[in-house]
Amino acid sequence: MPDSNRPFTVSARCIAACALGFSLLGQAACGGSEPPPKAPVEDVDDDSANHGSRPPLDVSAEIGALDEGEVTKTFEAALPDLEACMKSGANRVEFIGGAVQFSLKINQSGSLSEAYLERTTLGDRDTEKCLITALGKRTWPVPQGGIHGLAHKGFEFDMVNDVRPPVMWDAGEVRDTLDSLSSKISECKSGSSGDFEVTMYVGTSGQVLGAGVAQSDASDNTAADCIVEVLKEGKFKSPGSWPAKVSFRL
Repeated sequence: MPDSNRPFTVSARCIAACALGFSLLGQAACGGSEPPPKAPVEDVDDDSANHGSRPPLDVSAEIGALDEGEVTKTFEAALPDLEACMKSGANRVEFIGGAVQFSLKINQSGSLSEAYLERTTLGDRDTEKCLITALGKRTWPVPQGGIHGLAHKGFEFDMVNDVRPPVMWDAGEVRDTLDSLSSKISECKSGSSGDFEVTMYVGTSGQVLGAGVAQSDASDNTAADCIVEVLKEGKFKSPGSWPAKVSFRL
């Protein structure tokens, strides 16, 4: 039994914190003793005048810039909720721990319009969803010079429970079972555009104790959920006297 009094520790490293974009702030004016020449006045025909002025051209970019410092502060404020997700996950998968990298798309209201894990080695889909939900409850800095802002940030979570780590498996150890499940996995991936990287725990009887999925697009949530359910139906080889952890790409 894990020691319930052992404090939860999280090692958070910024793997990548990006906020890419450009904002057009204004034009620089040159000083001088003479005023700049006036722009010529264009003739406006009566027909254009009768129809009124045209609406201004929207020059907003799709992707704007985010204040990296404010993004980091928002992630740090969310850490207690992220830790709570990890503690809950440890009740399902006692070995849970690993690295994650979030991909966020933030709108002009400071909310998340998209969020997913582009990297995760936690091995539990429910915990991964909990982490995304926790970030969705936060108010994020508003992007400048664009409709949306992008943020990517990574964390590494230590194992919550004080237990022996799982045996680390090579992907070849699960290949035969994956081949037998290939048709169902293909059905799950139907219509998705990206790749999936799975991290999974296999029990001593060959059963799946937990599985998580990294995805390359926010629209692939349904496919990722489906893949996890198919994997849980599989019967894998026994790792022996102690559970194993394995990662592989689908």
